[in-house]
Amino acid sequence: MERWNTPEALGIIAFDVLRNDFHRPIVDGKCNRENIEDNILEGVYSGELQAMNKADVDFVCNLVDDLIEMNANGELDD
Repeated sequence: MERWNTPEALGIIAFDVLRNDFHRPIVDGKCNRENIEDNILEGVYSGELQAMNKADVDFVCNLVDDLIEMNANGELDD
C-alpha cells in the first residue's frame, strides 16, 4: 500500500489543493485552512485519500502558504 505521509505524496496533495482552488478564498495572505481541512476530510471519507494526521495537514497547508507567498513576491514568474 502506498504511503500518503511522505513529503512527495503530501506535495502532490498540496498541488491538488491549488489546482482545485481548495485554498480559496485566501485569508490574510494565507490559504483557507478550514476549506482545505474540509476537502481533505471528504477525500478520506470517500476513500480517495488515506487517513492523515494534523502534521500531514499542516505540511500541506504550509506548502500551499509558501507557494502563495512566492507567487505574491513574483518568485514564480517565468
